[in-house]
Amino acid sequence: MKLFYLCYFSYIGIVTAYLALYLGAIGLSGTQIGVIASVLPLAGAVMQPIWGTISDRYGWRKRLLACTLLIATLTALTVPLAHSFALLLLIIIVFAVALSPASPLADAITLQWVSEHGGNYGAVRVYGTLGFLLAALAGGVFLTSWGILNMFFLLSLVLGCTFVVSFTTPTQVQTNTLPAKHGGVRTILRDRVLVLFLLFCAVGYSTFQAYDTFFSLYLHGLGAGTAMVGIAIGLSVLSELPAMALAGRVMKRLGVKRLLLIGFGLAVIRWLAYAAFPNPNLALIFQTLHGISFTAYYIAALTFIDLRVPRHLRTTGQTLFYGATFGLGSWAGATFFGILYDYLNARGMFLAAGFTCAIALAGLLLVTPSEDRALQ
Repeated sequence: MKLFYLCYFSYIGIVTAYLALYLGAIGLSGTQIGVIASVLPLAGAVMQPIWGTISDRYGWRKRLLACTLLIATLTALTVPLAHSFALLLLIIIVFAVALSPASPLADAITLQWVSEHGGNYGAVRVYGTLGFLLAALAGGVFLTSWGILNMFFLLSLVLGCTFVVSFTTPTQVQTNTLPAKHGGVRTILRDRVLVLFLLFCAVGYSTFQAYDTFFSLYLHGLGAGTAMVGIAIGLSVLSELPAMALAGRVMKRLGVKRLLLIGFGLAVIRWLAYAAFPNPNLALIFQTLHGISFTAYYIAALTFIDLRVPRHLRTTGQTLFYGATFGLGSWAGATFFGILYDYLNARGMFLAAGFTCAIALAGLLLVTPSEDRALQ
């Protein structure tokens, strides 16, 4: 699983750092870039609960990983062939649907392995952070030399490696697969606290799309080059390495709820800083907040879901979380902040992101129970 995370998050590192530059290079507007970027999470919002139910019912985690990664690898090769926005959108939809189950399936495998054999999820997932960092830095060098238009050829190579590695992941060992008559998603959604938790997580994480989609264009607008964009993204992910490795220990001391609030609280500070201080050097400094901000939110939320849902619905719970936050939240964020980018420029967009994240922070403070009540 360490090797899988290393490869898969290399793909995410390239997309996060350079997708907006690629889409801008082929002449798309800010709104069009937001629409394209929103397709990836929207596919997750629609498909991930379906993938999770299928996986829990039939025990197909490993097979789903391999099959969907192969489709994504081949689809990535066709993106440069699209010469219209409509065709590009169609290809990206297929690409997004294919990749939608990868992260939640991998997390479900890892969480089950850790619970049965011991260990620390963060110590495994940190290899994904390392892959993200290496890809963001190496991708900047590669694309500076070979051109941004070769980005999807690079993605195909990275996803091909991930496909090969997927055959080495642990086989799902649970034998009591979910019967068809079992409630699945409906059972989870009867939990009002969990529904509100997912809602505020989705609102909060939607603001990360202002960063993921438009930060490279924000830096370019401040005079930074492509290589500096790679350095900035790499610096943010470098700060994630110690945070991810230590998250388990910190969470034991502070608790899930406090760690979650720290994550979103630092996100509020970060977005407002980008709006208030439009300087590329200062932006690099505030990038160091990413490690604690994202990791605290991500690890705490995953753990809360794992504690809250019935044990036989673990994959369904994780895919529902991914669908609501990285899916629906990211889709809404990419679309909404794409429009704001066109009308308010990058600084206005980040200002709106800061206030939106503050609303989510207040909501989570009110609705999230402590760990001893998460099991109730």
